[in-house]
Amino acid sequence: MANEIRAVLIPIEANRKLLLPNAMVAEVMAMRSIDDIETDQKWLLGTVSWRGWDIPLIDFGLLTGYQHEEPTNLVSTDNIAVLKCINHPQDLPYFAVLSRGIPKLQLVSRGDIQLHEEQEVIHHAIASLVSIEDEMADIPNMNYLETQLISCLIVLY
Repeated sequence: MANEIRAVLIPIEANRKLLLPNAMVAEVMAMRSIDDIETDQKWLLGTVSWRGWDIPLIDFGLLTGYQHEEPTNLVSTDNIAVLKCINHPQDLPYFAVLSRGIPKLQLVSRGDIQLHEEQEVIHHAIASLVSIEDEMADIPNMNYLETQLISCLIVLY
């Protein structure tokens, strides 16, 4: 159907997911070693090696303040979703987000998504809150995310 898009639901916490167009997800990979970087941003977990790139890895739940101050332990069921930057690819072509489980590919039509206008968006990294097939999801504000990451990385390097 022409009005459908392929989307990916990325679990970021027990009852929270990110909803992204499939075209933004370059790859989903199993958890691997994370190289530390010196930053006071707890949501920036470090960098991971991917196809010859060292890309920043973020914990979206921690960034948006839903989790406690310290990230929860990484477990073998965690994955990494590598995302393409859309607003500032010349400065940061890719970054990764921690996935607390296996992301799910889903066909989405306009009628499948319900916007939750009554719920307040509590962080600039979230563009909107939606539900899709009885699952709550955050649509991230990619411009904000990319700008914050670039700012952190400029300070580091």
